[in-house]
Amino acid sequence: MSMITIVGAGPIGLQTAINLKKNGLDVDIIEEHREIGKPVQCAGLISKTGCKELGLNIEESFVNEIKGARLFSPSGIELSIKKKEPIALVVDRYKFDQAFYKKALKENIQVQLSTKLIDIRKNSLFLESHGHGELKKTGIIVGADGVSSIVRHVVAPEIQQENFVHAYQIRAKGIFNPEMVEVYFDENAKGLFAWIIPENNSIARIGLATQMNENPADNLKKFVEKKGLVLDVLDKSSAMIPIGKPMQNLVFGNTLLVGDAGFHAKATTGGGIIAGLQAAKACSDTIIAHIKNRKKLSDYNKKLSKINKELAMHWKIKSYLNSLEKQKIDDFFLKAKKAGIEEFLQEHGDMDNPSRFTGKMLRSPKLWSLLPDLLKMI
Repeated sequence: MSMITIVGAGPIGLQTAINLKKNGLDVDIIEEHREIGKPVQCAGLISKTGCKELGLNIEESFVNEIKGARLFSPSGIELSIKKKEPIALVVDRYKFDQAFYKKALKENIQVQLSTKLIDIRKNSLFLESHGHGELKKTGIIVGADGVSSIVRHVVAPEIQQENFVHAYQIRAKGIFNPEMVEVYFDENAKGLFAWIIPENNSIARIGLATQMNENPADNLKKFVEKKGLVLDVLDKSSAMIPIGKPMQNLVFGNTLLVGDAGFHAKATTGGGIIAGLQAAKACSDTIIAHIKNRKKLSDYNKKLSKINKELAMHWKIKSYLNSLEKQKIDDFFLKAKKAGIEEFLQEHGDMDNPSRFTGKMLRSPKLWSLLPDLLKMI
């Protein structure tokens, strides 16, 4: 019988396991795919401040530095936010995941590949490994198996489709500004947006996310044609993205959820690496305290309060923007531009923690014309 079993060997599951192992606890991981980091299901854009705060070394997976973003309303009104120093990093997600895997192997953590979770019954995991059924006994279960989490489906089946969007992304050759991400609130990207994330001046990741009842591949094709982009497509990927409200309870008996499985992703962008790794620490700290000091596993929910505060703010912002009709979004962009939002965000913006600047927005006289929108938003 295992002491702790983690389902999912992405960065979040691997980091949770590393934290536990370093504190002397036995832990193993099951992963349904044959290789860590594949298939790639992420745009690979993370904040520089988030990396610094977490002490992440991304040298092996580093691709590009980003200094800002150009945001476009449905009719093309542009908000441009650019800082003097890089604020975000583009990473190779396969290499990023592999770096965590290498660290886990150095800690002698056992990762069982090609092993899919079928069901959970208390301390029993029913698995399919290399085409054969298997029963695994464990004390504590951590669901780190991503947006389509089987663990979450078993313990919290009430989660509905409106909490997700479907994304499709291509990696393509073209002509791009290597310092700026582009974001489009486009009619083909209902529920989120379309994006262009440059790797350099000749290769970018171009994608969009839309409602679950639409075809994101078809919508991306329409977006690319509308933009008149001339591209040489190198590869393609598809994924679901969690954009729902943060879950208030992530502990179900002996089972805890973390990362995309527990909605640790920013609803405004779908990015979940930084929040997920922060939650991985909270999850592992909770388990360590439970085993060593007999603390309650439910304490995990309390440890997530700071993370959930920021994620709830992202969700409110996304929900407000999604509630606006096309013309209202154009009006908001125009009003924000006239009020000086670009200059404000250049100085105070934070892509992970909106609470660090939303209060300053309310206290800035230049932005008071936006007050009705800001109050509805936050």
